Amino acid sequence: MPVLRSNRLPIQHPGVVFKRYYLDRYNIKLSDAAKTLNLKISHLNNFLNGEATVTTPLATKLESVTGISSGFWLNLQKSYNLYT
Repeated sequence: MPVLRSNRLPIQHPGVVFKRYYLDRYNIKLSDAAKTLNLKISHLNNFLNGEATVTTPLATKLESVTGISSGFWLNLQKSYNLYT
């Protein structure tokens, strides 16, 4: 019997997770985060809005800033991709 995923608990895009649990929690501005991550503001904005995916280099940068492993960010992206 196949197991079906519930739509009541959708998986969130990693950018949404990063924004909610890091930028919003610590009141960090987009421009400051982009500078710290060494990213263009437009790329970071696309990521936060779910329009850009987590790549290995981005996951490494997120790990250096948040202390959360790059594997977590890559797995979150993989789960999001499979869910959508």
